[in-house]
Amino acid sequence: MKKSLLALAVMGAFAGAAHAQSSVTVYGVLDASYSAIESNSTTTAGVKTTAKVRNTVNGDGALATSRLGLRGVEDLGGGLSAQFVLEWDLINIGNGATGDGATQAATATAGATTSTGRGFGPRYSYIGIASKNFGTLRLGRQETSIHGVIAGNLAGAANNVLGSLYSGLDSTYQLTTAQAPTVRPHNVFIDNAYTFISNNMGGVVVQLQTAQNAYSASQTTASAGVQASGGSITYTGIKNLQIAAGMIVEGTTTASVSNIRRNTRAVGANYDFNVARLFVLHTQNKVENLNLTSSNLLSDTKLTEVGVRAPVSKVVNIFGSYFTGSRSNNSGATALGVAIGTTAAGAADAKGFQLGTTYAFSKRTTAYGIYGTQELKGVGAATGAKLDGSMYALGLRHTF
Repeated sequence: MKKSLLALAVMGAFAGAAHAQSSVTVYGVLDASYSAIESNSTTTAGVKTTAKVRNTVNGDGALATSRLGLRGVEDLGGGLSAQFVLEWDLINIGNGATGDGATQAATATAGATTSTGRGFGPRYSYIGIASKNFGTLRLGRQETSIHGVIAGNLAGAANNVLGSLYSGLDSTYQLTTAQAPTVRPHNVFIDNAYTFISNNMGGVVVQLQTAQNAYSASQTTASAGVQASGGSITYTGIKNLQIAAGMIVEGTTTASVSNIRRNTRAVGANYDFNVARLFVLHTQNKVENLNLTSSNLLSDTKLTEVGVRAPVSKVVNIFGSYFTGSRSNNSGATALGVAIGTTAAGAADAKGFQLGTTYAFSKRTTAYGIYGTQELKGVGAATGAKLDGSMYALGLRHTF
């Protein structure tokens, strides 16, 4: 009997070890807030139009984007492991909306339909393999290599309130699409990407990324589609200090869009003084049309944000930030429908600030309040035009 019990115990131990070699984790974030845009103003040719927005449960989240995900890891032995992540955006938990929807529209062919949208709104969908000796290779939809450089060097992190480079004036929750002046310095996600992330080498982590989704109708036609390459480097070898820099070059060519190249660069740092952490970030976003015969430049936006985050107690944190910068514009460029004289596309000066506080009920549940305001004021041909807005949000975030 004792031998039988011992055998069962040994078998159970091996079964537990085998089970531990492969695991899947369900995780997510639920973030809902009372959000209010106190002013949403557009000034064109001296005429000012102001709108106000109230949302009792802005379920996309003001502090963090609501999401649901699956994360899996399998131990392959020899220092290798396989991994995957599937993550979906929960657009508005206030009304149950999940993802940006998939709409069906009738076509001229009987019985045929066309689909648009991403359905359940995927954020991440990649598979990868990791080595303890070399690093990690990921394949699929994932964040751009420059994203961590930007989000990791902002006092307010990646929140969705006005007043910061990360969320500035580019969301329908803030200003309308027609008003969006593309202050935000980067795209968060990239499709069809290969990303290599090195192991930590004496405090240095290197990330390299490429995404090629181009095609040509024949050997003699130019390739069309989206192509991107980029990378970043992060240094944490000095106590309390983090320094990061990155860039990504994206190219787009279709039947209706010329040979457009977007070059985004960022460098940032943060240092913990124990009583407070200081953040500094500088970004440049240059858009060019390589087919133009004169100047290739369409626009060049340079922005700098400084901020500080400090603990008031074990459960209360406060943060504040300020950004400023400008966007130059090629007044002779007409590609992409550039409408000179409007702040949405013309040369402009930008500035804004953000204040916020968080209260941690636990490691998973946080209450918060954030206020932000910013302005994009036209210069040159766009003098007299202006976009400005202020917003506050009071909410609750839970992670699981």
